[in-house]
Amino acid sequence: MPRPSLHSASITLKLPFDMSAAQEVAALRAAGIPVDDLGNAISGFLFVRFGDGWRGDSNIYRWFPSPIERSATEAQLHAARPRRSLSLQAKG
Repeated sequence: MPRPSLHSASITLKLPFDMSAAQEVAALRAAGIPVDDLGNAISGFLFVRFGDGWRGDSNIYRWFPSPIERSATEAQLHAARPRRSLSLQAKG
């Protein structure tokens, strides 16, 4: 059975690895990703997979509008039964 997806990116952008930083920032903003002048996400979470120019000739940017985290109130995918601890005296 396939693993369930916990999240999916709102915007995925593939850019050539040899772009300048200014060109990357402009492309990210044009795609709707809120970034500062250094290319850091102002809101949400921006994941970058860098290409190396040999196997991958592009960088892939995936933006998630909210931080990727699980709330303590959300159901666990593989919930384990709570473990009961024994006192040291009970262990002997």
